Amino acid sequence: MFSFSKHASEKMKERGIGIEDLRRVFENPIFRFYDVSSRAEVTIGESILYDLKIFLVVIFRRKDDCLHIITIYPIRNVREEVERKVKSGRWIQI
Repeated sequence: MFSFSKHASEKMKERGIGIEDLRRVFENPIFRFYDVSSRAEVTIGESILYDLKIFLVVIFRRKDDCLHIITIYPIRNVREEVERKVKSGRWIQI
């Protein structure tokens, strides 16, 4: 079950990201991290958005049996995003 911050709801609507896209990321994650700065978990997975293969980054916290989505955003170059965040010390792989 998912719950959404106001920010996440707005960004999903603005970017055309649906619940099925979100589910796909959680069912088949490519990477999982802990974000030291926000003290939240990060999962990254593939999706199709606007007929393009992209990756979705989902920042979330677990609350009981619920995943509370803080934000979600698309990226094209997953390697670049991951390297930058890990190198800066912000993300730790789990």
